[in-house]
Amino acid sequence: MLNNHTYKPYYFWGLMAIMAYLLLFRLGATPIYILDEAKNAECAREMMQQHNYIVPTFNGELRTDKPPLHYFFMMAAYSIFGTTAFAARFFSAIMGLLTVLITYYYTKRLLNAFAAFCTAAILVSSTHFLFEFRLSVPDPYLIFFITLGLFSAFTWLTEKSIAQLYIAAIALALATLAKGPVAIALPGLCILLWAAWQKKWSTVFTWHLIPAGILLLAIAAPWYIAVDRATNGEWTRGFFIDNNLNRFSDPQEGHGGFFLLTLLFFVIGLLPFISFIGEVINKRWKVFNKNLVRFSSIVVLAFLVFFSIARTKLPNYAMPCYPFAAIILGNYLALLLNRDISGKKYPFYILIVVTLIIPVAGYFAIAQEAEAAHINWVALLLLATPLLFIASLFIETRWQRKFKIIIVCYCIFNGIGLHLLYPTLYGQNPVSKTIDMVKKQPNILCYNIYNPGYRFYLDKNVPRAFNIPTLQHWMDSTGSGIIITRTDFLDSLKTLPLTEIARHHDIFELPTTVILQYHDVRP
Repeated sequence: MLNNHTYKPYYFWGLMAIMAYLLLFRLGATPIYILDEAKNAECAREMMQQHNYIVPTFNGELRTDKPPLHYFFMMAAYSIFGTTAFAARFFSAIMGLLTVLITYYYTKRLLNAFAAFCTAAILVSSTHFLFEFRLSVPDPYLIFFITLGLFSAFTWLTEKSIAQLYIAAIALALATLAKGPVAIALPGLCILLWAAWQKKWSTVFTWHLIPAGILLLAIAAPWYIAVDRATNGEWTRGFFIDNNLNRFSDPQEGHGGFFLLTLLFFVIGLLPFISFIGEVINKRWKVFNKNLVRFSSIVVLAFLVFFSIARTKLPNYAMPCYPFAAIILGNYLALLLNRDISGKKYPFYILIVVTLIIPVAGYFAIAQEAEAAHINWVALLLLATPLLFIASLFIETRWQRKFKIIIVCYCIFNGIGLHLLYPTLYGQNPVSKTIDMVKKQPNILCYNIYNPGYRFYLDKNVPRAFNIPTLQHWMDSTGSGIIITRTDFLDSLKTLPLTEIARHHDIFELPTTVILQYHDVRP
């Protein structure tokens, strides 16, 4: 029987081994295709090739979307493994392992070892949590450093450990280099709310805040100052205005939605154990009787409210609060397994229904995607997990074994999804289908917009024309080659001597990529 008395430390390390397998196995099998992945991975390569560690560029043009921390880690990985999809994602996976490790460490320190193990198990079995740490994007770095910053700041307030204050300063400085000012604003709000609730103002207002603040600025500020000077303020305006203020006040790139969409992302993202949230609320007087759990609730609410108010909504925005949501669920789970509280069966039934719906919905959703309809059967492979899940749960009646079954089944579920379904599905994207043909062409041009995944697999910048005269000039000067564009712009190209040689719809996106060939028609 798994409980506080029978738990052994090596159980956690076994869990970490499973997570390492889930994160690292076939990490490079899925091609670099998603817009954010492609731009981040290529930007890091361009900075490395140019030996430029200040100004981020994509396709030779200034990129103002993100600060540089993830670029630095990707450059390090490229130096070790070469410029590959695996290398671009490698340190993202490492950040996932480190996030679970520090969550376990601080939860064990501030709560108890068994609750820490339950918390780690919840994260390791969460599909969305694992998925995010297999992408070449800045969020894995943001999640890790915000998590470390919040834990160390809370420990400072709880134990009056000045060393933890300085760890928090370093962590939040690096988080700021990963995503920007939100990495200070939201954690700072959480700390202030907790200090106000617990009336810890005497601890908060210490002279150590001054050197800690100086340390934070000394780490985070130099790059921001350097890039501002190197680009005459262009990067600063693009990042702080377009990619922060505008994203908060207006939906960007079509990523809008209703107020509760962030909450919906959160609920889906913490499957399978979010199905017990009703029982957590029902047993709240016992679940929330520890300070760490109460602080975790502040973190979760702060992130959910902030990103619900923001007009741009993406599934990954609220993810830095996942470790703290896992602490709440993990404490409930520990209490239940220790028989300190009683449990009910309906969360298991909810989970069974959801786990059955996912592969069936995936089957029909993929069938609607023209490029991947012929492989929609792969979604049904996920049915193996809920069927095993159903059989095991009805056979086994003991609580402890039921939770082991959930963890094991969702590790299988995640393995199938991450290692087989996702690579197979996204291998049907237009970049993968045409890149070999594109590489053979003597000249490659772009008209208006093209899928950034092409740039990662090419050894040169792709000239981009925004009007017909410019495009015509480039065609005349190069003689022959191809033009990558989208169906939206085909009408404006009718007057040019072009031949369509490929057309593929972008997987689960609105655009359709078109490749046109041109030849030298001069006498």
